Amino acid sequence: MKFNTEKYKLTVMAEDMCPDCIELKKKLEELKIPFVHKSISAKGIGVSNTEVDKEKAANRWEFIDLSRDFPGKIKFSPVLVLENTEGEKEIFSLDGAFKNTEEAIGILKDNYCL
Repeated sequence: MKFNTEKYKLTVMAEDMCPDCIELKKKLEELKIPFVHKSISAKGIGVSNTEVDKEKAANRWEFIDLSRDFPGKIKFSPVLVLENTEGEKEIFSLDGAFKNTEEAIGILKDNYCL
C-alpha cells in the first residue's frame, strides 16, 4: 500500500495520551504512510497544570475550527484530515467515519492509495 503523496497530504490530529490516537499513529508509521501529527492536547507532557504549550494550543484552535467548518464530521480523536492539491479537505474521525484503526487504514487504502 502506497499513499498517493502527489495528490494528498495527510494530517492526524490527536491527543497525546489517547490510546486510539497512539495506535493509529503507530500503524501509519509501520505502513510507511507519511503524515503530519498535530497534537490537540490542551497541555503538554511535562508542562505544569497552569502552563500551556503554545504550539499545541494553536493546533487545538485549528481542531475547533475544523469542527465548525465540518459540522457532524468530528466525533472523537484521532481525526484524519486529507487535503488534496486543490486545497479541498476530507475529514474522518473516530466514531464518525471509523470505529478502530483497521477501519481508518481501510479508508486510506480504499480512497487515497495507489
